[in-house]
Amino acid sequence: MGIEDTRKRPRDYLYRAAASYIRAHAIGTLPASCAKELFGDPVTSLIIHRAASSAAVTGTPSWAGALAEQVVDDSIMAIATVSAAAGLIARGMKLDFGRRASIRVPGRILDANDAGQWTAEDHPAVMRVQRMTSGPTLTPHKLIVLTSYTREMAEQSNIEAVSRALISESSALALDKAMFGTQADDGVTPGGLLNGATQVTGVATGGGATGMAADISKLVGALVAAYGGRDVVLIMNPQQATSLKLLAGPKFDLPILPSSSVPAGTVISIEASSFVSAFDAVPQFEAVTAPLFHFEDTSPTDITGGSPSPAVPVRSPFQLDSYTLRMILKAHWTMRVATHVAYMSNVSW
Repeated sequence: MGIEDTRKRPRDYLYRAAASYIRAHAIGTLPASCAKELFGDPVTSLIIHRAASSAAVTGTPSWAGALAEQVVDDSIMAIATVSAAAGLIARGMKLDFGRRASIRVPGRILDANDAGQWTAEDHPAVMRVQRMTSGPTLTPHKLIVLTSYTREMAEQSNIEAVSRALISESSALALDKAMFGTQADDGVTPGGLLNGATQVTGVATGGGATGMAADISKLVGALVAAYGGRDVVLIMNPQQATSLKLLAGPKFDLPILPSSSVPAGTVISIEASSFVSAFDAVPQFEAVTAPLFHFEDTSPTDITGGSPSPAVPVRSPFQLDSYTLRMILKAHWTMRVATHVAYMSNVSW
Protein backbone atom coordinates (compact mmCIF):
# COMPACT_ATOMS: atom_id res chain seq x y z
CA MET A 1 0.00 0.00 0.00
CA GLY A 2 2.78 2.42 0.83
CA ILE A 3 4.90 1.79 -2.27
CA GLU A 4 3.41 2.94 -5.57
CA ASP A 5 3.47 0.46 -8.45
CA THR A 6 5.60 2.13 -11.10
CA ARG A 7 4.04 -0.07 -13.77
CA LYS A 8 0.72 1.75 -13.47
CA ARG A 9 -0.38 3.63 -16.57
CA PRO A 10 -1.95 7.12 -16.34
CA ARG A 11 -5.43 5.73 -17.16
CA ASP A 12 -5.24 3.49 -14.08
CA TYR A 13 -5.42 6.55 -11.84
CA LEU A 14 -8.55 7.74 -13.62
CA TYR A 15 -10.37 4.49 -12.87
CA ARG A 16 -9.00 4.52 -9.33
CA ALA A 17 -10.57 7.95 -8.86
CA ALA A 18 -13.91 6.65 -10.13
CA ALA A 19 -13.71 3.67 -7.78
CA SER A 20 -12.89 5.96 -4.85
CA TYR A 21 -15.97 8.10 -5.50
CA ILE A 22 -18.40 5.19 -5.59
CA ARG A 23 -16.76 3.45 -2.61
CA ALA A 24 -16.87 6.67 -0.57
CA HIS A 25 -20.56 7.07 -1.36
CA ALA A 26 -21.23 3.50 -0.27
CA ILE A 27 -19.54 3.74 3.13
CA GLY A 28 -20.23 7.44 3.83
CA THR A 29 -16.75 8.94 3.77
CA LEU A 30 -14.64 11.24 1.56
CA PRO A 31 -13.33 10.10 -1.83
CA ALA A 32 -9.80 11.17 -0.90
CA SER A 33 -9.94 9.00 2.22
CA CYS A 34 -11.08 6.02 0.16
CA ALA A 35 -8.31 6.63 -2.37
CA LYS A 36 -5.75 6.56 0.41
CA GLU A 37 -7.30 3.45 1.98
CA LEU A 38 -7.71 1.51 -1.28
CA PHE A 39 -4.62 2.51 -3.23
CA GLY A 40 -2.29 4.58 -1.05
CA ASP A 41 -0.96 6.66 -3.94
CA PRO A 42 -0.86 10.49 -4.16
CA VAL A 43 -1.74 10.59 -7.86
CA THR A 44 -5.33 9.40 -7.42
CA SER A 45 -5.85 12.04 -4.74
CA LEU A 46 -4.48 14.64 -7.16
CA ILE A 47 -7.21 13.79 -9.68
CA ILE A 48 -9.92 13.71 -6.99
CA HIS A 49 -8.94 17.17 -5.72
CA ARG A 50 -8.86 18.59 -9.26
CA ALA A 51 -12.10 20.53 -8.90
CA ALA A 52 -11.07 22.24 -5.67
CA SER A 53 -7.58 23.21 -6.79
CA SER A 54 -7.59 23.17 -10.57
CA ALA A 55 -5.56 26.36 -10.94
CA ALA A 56 -2.83 25.13 -8.61
CA VAL A 57 -2.80 21.48 -9.65
CA THR A 58 -3.41 21.15 -13.36
CA GLY A 59 -2.09 24.55 -14.39
CA THR A 60 0.85 25.57 -12.24
CA PRO A 61 3.03 22.47 -11.65
CA SER A 62 4.15 21.23 -15.05
CA TRP A 63 4.23 17.57 -13.96
CA ALA A 64 0.64 17.66 -12.70
CA GLY A 65 -0.70 19.29 -15.83
CA ALA A 66 1.12 16.79 -18.01
CA LEU A 67 -0.20 13.88 -15.95
CA ALA A 68 -3.77 15.15 -16.19
CA GLU A 69 -3.55 15.25 -19.98
CA GLN A 70 -1.92 11.81 -20.09
CA VAL A 71 -4.72 10.32 -18.00
CA VAL A 72 -7.41 11.15 -20.56
CA ASP A 73 -5.17 10.46 -23.54
CA ASP A 74 -4.16 7.07 -22.16
CA SER A 75 -7.78 6.24 -21.27
CA ILE A 76 -8.90 6.97 -24.82
CA MET A 77 -6.13 4.80 -26.25
CA ALA A 78 -7.08 2.00 -23.87
CA ILE A 79 -10.49 1.56 -25.53
CA ALA A 80 -9.07 1.66 -29.06
CA THR A 81 -9.52 -2.12 -29.30
CA VAL A 82 -13.31 -1.73 -28.93
CA SER A 83 -13.75 1.79 -30.32
CA ALA A 84 -12.82 2.94 -33.82
CA ALA A 85 -13.32 6.52 -32.61
CA ALA A 86 -10.62 6.04 -29.97
CA GLY A 87 -8.28 4.62 -32.60
CA LEU A 88 -8.84 7.65 -34.83
CA ILE A 89 -8.38 10.06 -31.92
CA ALA A 90 -5.02 8.46 -31.11
CA ARG A 91 -3.86 9.06 -34.70
CA GLY A 92 -5.05 12.65 -35.08
CA MET A 93 -4.17 15.97 -33.46
CA LYS A 94 -5.12 16.05 -29.76
CA LEU A 95 -5.75 19.29 -27.86
CA ASP A 96 -6.63 20.14 -24.25
CA PHE A 97 -9.61 22.40 -23.54
CA GLY A 98 -8.32 23.39 -20.12
CA ARG A 99 -10.62 26.24 -19.09
CA ARG A 100 -11.02 27.58 -22.62
CA ALA A 101 -14.49 28.23 -24.01
CA SER A 102 -13.30 27.33 -27.51
CA ILE A 103 -10.20 26.50 -29.55
CA ARG A 104 -9.67 27.82 -33.07
CA VAL A 105 -7.77 25.26 -35.14
CA PRO A 106 -5.85 26.44 -38.22
CA GLY A 107 -7.12 24.94 -41.44
CA ARG A 108 -5.01 23.24 -44.07
CA ILE A 109 -4.41 24.33 -47.66
CA LEU A 110 -2.39 21.62 -49.36
CA ASP A 111 -0.69 23.03 -52.45
CA ALA A 112 2.73 21.96 -53.71
CA ASN A 113 3.35 25.54 -54.90
CA ASP A 114 3.53 26.63 -51.26
CA ALA A 115 6.31 24.16 -50.50
CA GLY A 116 9.00 26.01 -52.45
CA GLN A 117 10.56 25.92 -55.89
CA TRP A 118 13.78 24.54 -57.33
CA THR A 119 16.21 27.39 -57.92
CA ALA A 120 19.34 27.66 -60.06
CA GLU A 121 22.63 28.89 -58.69
CA ASP A 122 22.87 32.67 -58.43
CA HIS A 123 19.13 33.07 -59.08
CA PRO A 124 16.65 34.55 -56.62
CA ALA A 125 14.32 32.13 -54.86
CA VAL A 126 10.59 32.52 -55.23
CA MET A 127 9.01 34.19 -52.20
CA ARG A 128 5.63 32.81 -51.20
CA VAL A 129 3.37 33.56 -48.26
CA GLN A 130 2.12 30.42 -46.56
CA ARG A 131 -1.63 30.44 -46.87
CA MET A 132 -3.70 29.48 -43.87
CA THR A 133 -7.47 29.33 -43.49
CA SER A 134 -9.24 30.35 -40.31
CA GLY A 135 -10.13 26.70 -39.75
CA PRO A 136 -12.81 25.14 -37.54
CA THR A 137 -13.59 26.04 -33.94
CA LEU A 138 -13.75 23.38 -31.23
CA THR A 139 -16.19 24.06 -28.39
CA PRO A 140 -16.71 21.77 -25.38
CA HIS A 141 -19.56 19.27 -25.79
CA LYS A 142 -20.58 17.40 -22.64
CA LEU A 143 -20.44 13.60 -22.61
CA ILE A 144 -22.09 12.08 -19.53
CA VAL A 145 -21.68 8.43 -18.60
CA LEU A 146 -24.02 7.14 -15.87
CA THR A 147 -23.23 3.74 -14.40
CA SER A 148 -25.05 1.91 -11.62
CA TYR A 149 -23.45 -0.26 -8.92
CA THR A 150 -25.00 -2.46 -6.28
CA ARG A 151 -23.82 -2.06 -2.70
CA GLU A 152 -21.99 -5.37 -2.92
CA MET A 153 -20.03 -4.21 -5.98
CA ALA A 154 -19.24 -0.85 -4.40
CA GLU A 155 -17.88 -2.40 -1.22
CA GLN A 156 -15.77 -5.04 -2.92
CA SER A 157 -12.07 -4.46 -3.45
CA ASN A 158 -12.42 -5.12 -7.21
CA ILE A 159 -14.54 -2.00 -7.72
CA GLU A 160 -11.64 -0.51 -9.73
CA ALA A 161 -11.90 -3.27 -12.35
CA VAL A 162 -15.69 -3.03 -12.40
CA SER A 163 -15.73 0.74 -12.87
CA ARG A 164 -13.00 0.49 -15.52
CA ALA A 165 -15.09 -1.96 -17.57
CA LEU A 166 -18.38 -0.07 -17.26
CA ILE A 167 -16.96 3.40 -17.97
CA SER A 168 -14.69 2.35 -20.85
CA GLU A 169 -17.40 0.28 -22.57
CA SER A 170 -19.98 3.06 -22.23
CA SER A 171 -17.53 5.70 -23.48
CA ALA A 172 -16.57 3.56 -26.47
CA LEU A 173 -20.18 3.15 -27.59
CA ALA A 174 -20.97 6.86 -27.13
CA LEU A 175 -17.88 8.01 -29.05
CA ASP A 176 -18.39 5.69 -32.01
CA LYS A 177 -22.10 6.39 -32.37
CA ALA A 178 -21.58 10.15 -32.48
CA MET A 179 -18.31 10.33 -34.41
CA PHE A 180 -19.39 8.13 -37.33
CA GLY A 181 -22.91 9.49 -37.57
CA THR A 182 -24.46 11.78 -40.16
CA GLN A 183 -25.88 14.31 -37.69
CA ALA A 184 -25.04 18.00 -37.85
CA ASP A 185 -23.54 19.67 -34.79
CA ASP A 186 -26.53 20.94 -32.80
CA GLY A 187 -24.49 22.32 -29.91
CA VAL A 188 -25.25 19.22 -27.82
CA THR A 189 -23.83 16.35 -29.87
CA PRO A 190 -20.73 16.94 -32.00
CA GLY A 191 -21.30 16.61 -35.72
CA GLY A 192 -20.74 13.19 -37.24
CA LEU A 193 -17.85 12.85 -39.66
CA LEU A 194 -20.23 11.63 -42.37
CA ASN A 195 -22.20 14.88 -42.27
CA GLY A 196 -21.34 16.52 -45.59
CA ALA A 197 -18.70 13.90 -46.40
CA THR A 198 -17.95 12.84 -49.97
CA GLN A 199 -20.00 9.81 -51.00
CA VAL A 200 -18.26 7.50 -53.45
CA THR A 201 -20.10 5.01 -55.65
CA GLY A 202 -18.78 1.47 -55.35
CA VAL A 203 -18.58 -1.20 -58.00
CA ALA A 204 -22.08 -2.45 -58.85
CA THR A 205 -21.19 -6.14 -58.97
CA GLY A 206 -18.28 -8.44 -58.62
CA GLY A 207 -17.58 -8.48 -54.92
CA GLY A 208 -14.69 -10.61 -53.80
CA ALA A 209 -11.12 -9.41 -53.88
CA THR A 210 -11.57 -7.66 -57.23
CA GLY A 211 -14.55 -5.60 -56.11
CA MET A 212 -12.92 -4.86 -52.77
CA ALA A 213 -9.73 -3.60 -54.42
CA ALA A 214 -11.73 -1.35 -56.74
CA ASP A 215 -13.79 0.07 -53.86
CA ILE A 216 -10.81 0.76 -51.61
CA SER A 217 -8.94 2.35 -54.51
CA LYS A 218 -11.86 4.71 -55.20
CA LEU A 219 -12.12 5.68 -51.52
CA VAL A 220 -8.42 6.47 -51.29
CA GLY A 221 -8.62 8.26 -54.64
CA ALA A 222 -11.29 10.60 -53.24
CA LEU A 223 -8.84 11.69 -50.54
CA VAL A 224 -5.98 12.02 -53.01
CA ALA A 225 -8.14 14.29 -55.17
CA ALA A 226 -8.47 16.54 -52.10
CA TYR A 227 -4.65 16.55 -51.61
CA GLY A 228 -4.86 13.83 -48.97
CA GLY A 229 -3.98 10.15 -49.01
CA ARG A 230 -0.80 10.29 -46.93
CA ASP A 231 -2.34 8.99 -43.69
CA VAL A 232 -5.44 7.03 -44.69
CA VAL A 233 -7.49 5.14 -42.09
CA LEU A 234 -10.36 2.82 -43.06
CA ILE A 235 -13.34 2.50 -40.73
CA MET A 236 -16.05 -0.07 -41.32
CA ASN A 237 -18.50 -2.52 -39.82
CA PRO A 238 -16.81 -5.60 -38.30
CA GLN A 239 -18.35 -7.70 -41.09
CA GLN A 240 -16.54 -5.73 -43.79
CA ALA A 241 -13.40 -5.54 -41.64
CA THR A 242 -13.30 -9.35 -41.45
CA SER A 243 -13.87 -9.70 -45.19
CA LEU A 244 -11.14 -7.16 -45.96
CA LYS A 245 -8.60 -8.90 -43.74
CA LEU A 246 -9.39 -12.30 -45.26
CA LEU A 247 -9.37 -11.10 -48.86
CA ALA A 248 -6.47 -8.64 -48.71
CA GLY A 249 -4.08 -10.77 -46.71
CA PRO A 250 -1.32 -9.77 -44.27
CA LYS A 251 0.48 -7.46 -46.71
CA PHE A 252 -2.40 -4.95 -46.73
CA ASP A 253 -0.99 -2.10 -44.62
CA LEU A 254 -3.74 0.53 -44.34
CA PRO A 255 -5.07 0.73 -40.75
CA ILE A 256 -8.50 -0.92 -40.38
CA LEU A 257 -10.71 0.24 -37.48
CA PRO A 258 -13.87 -1.86 -37.05
CA SER A 259 -16.95 -0.31 -35.40
CA SER A 260 -20.38 -1.78 -34.83
CA SER A 261 -21.75 1.77 -35.02
CA VAL A 262 -20.97 1.84 -38.76
CA PRO A 263 -23.81 0.22 -40.75
CA ALA A 264 -23.06 -3.06 -42.51
CA GLY A 265 -21.88 -2.39 -46.04
CA THR A 266 -20.51 1.07 -45.24
CA VAL A 267 -16.78 1.80 -45.51
CA ILE A 268 -15.25 5.15 -44.50
CA SER A 269 -11.85 6.52 -45.47
CA ILE A 270 -10.40 9.37 -43.41
CA GLU A 271 -7.18 11.37 -43.64
CA ALA A 272 -6.11 10.96 -40.02
CA SER A 273 -3.63 13.86 -40.12
CA SER A 274 -6.57 16.23 -40.79
CA PHE A 275 -8.59 14.96 -37.82
CA VAL A 276 -8.43 16.97 -34.59
CA SER A 277 -10.04 16.42 -31.20
CA ALA A 278 -10.04 18.21 -27.86
CA PHE A 279 -10.82 16.97 -24.35
CA ASP A 280 -10.86 18.21 -20.80
CA ALA A 281 -7.66 17.39 -18.96
CA VAL A 282 -9.53 15.39 -16.29
CA PRO A 283 -13.14 14.14 -16.27
CA GLN A 284 -15.47 15.05 -13.42
CA PHE A 285 -16.71 12.21 -11.21
CA GLU A 286 -19.61 12.38 -8.79
CA ALA A 287 -21.58 9.76 -6.88
CA VAL A 288 -25.18 10.75 -7.58
CA THR A 289 -28.01 10.36 -5.09
CA ALA A 290 -31.54 10.55 -6.44
CA PRO A 291 -34.80 8.82 -5.45
CA LEU A 292 -35.56 7.60 -8.99
CA PHE A 293 -33.68 7.06 -12.24
CA HIS A 294 -34.96 6.39 -15.73
CA PHE A 295 -32.94 3.32 -16.75
CA GLU A 296 -32.92 4.03 -20.49
CA ASP A 297 -29.74 3.88 -22.62
CA THR A 298 -31.12 5.37 -25.85
CA SER A 299 -33.74 8.09 -25.31
CA PRO A 300 -34.06 9.01 -21.62
CA THR A 301 -36.88 11.37 -20.70
CA ASP A 302 -38.16 13.19 -17.64
CA ILE A 303 -39.71 10.72 -15.22
CA THR A 304 -43.03 12.61 -15.42
CA GLY A 305 -44.34 14.92 -18.09
CA GLY A 306 -42.88 13.01 -21.03
CA SER A 307 -44.27 10.19 -23.13
CA PRO A 308 -45.03 7.79 -21.58
CA SER A 309 -45.58 9.38 -18.19
CA PRO A 310 -44.26 8.12 -15.88
CA ALA A 311 -41.24 6.96 -17.87
CA VAL A 312 -40.39 3.26 -17.95
CA PRO A 313 -38.42 1.56 -16.64
CA VAL A 314 -37.95 3.71 -13.53
CA ARG A 315 -36.02 2.25 -10.62
CA SER A 316 -35.24 3.36 -7.10
CA PRO A 317 -31.58 3.10 -6.02
CA PHE A 318 -32.81 3.00 -2.42
CA GLN A 319 -35.02 0.01 -3.10
CA LEU A 320 -32.34 -1.72 -5.17
CA ASP A 321 -29.61 -0.86 -2.63
CA SER A 322 -27.47 0.55 -5.42
CA TYR A 323 -25.45 3.66 -6.28
CA THR A 324 -24.92 5.69 -9.42
CA LEU A 325 -21.63 7.16 -10.62
CA ARG A 326 -21.66 10.06 -13.07
CA MET A 327 -18.69 10.91 -15.28
CA ILE A 328 -18.69 14.17 -17.24
CA LEU A 329 -16.13 14.62 -20.00
CA LYS A 330 -16.04 17.63 -22.29
CA ALA A 331 -14.97 16.78 -25.81
CA HIS A 332 -15.25 17.82 -29.46
CA TRP A 333 -13.76 16.80 -32.79
CA THR A 334 -13.71 17.99 -36.37
CA MET A 335 -11.78 17.80 -39.64
CA ARG A 336 -9.28 20.51 -40.54
CA VAL A 337 -10.15 19.74 -44.17
CA ALA A 338 -13.82 18.88 -44.66
CA THR A 339 -13.15 16.95 -47.88
CA HIS A 340 -10.77 14.55 -46.16
CA VAL A 341 -13.62 12.15 -45.35
CA ALA A 342 -15.13 9.84 -47.98
CA TYR A 343 -17.48 6.92 -47.61
CA MET A 344 -19.16 4.19 -49.61
CA SER A 345 -22.44 2.42 -48.89
CA ASN A 346 -23.68 -1.06 -49.78
CA VAL A 347 -20.34 -2.56 -50.76
CA SER A 348 -20.61 -6.05 -52.23
CA TRP A 349 -17.89 -7.75 -50.18
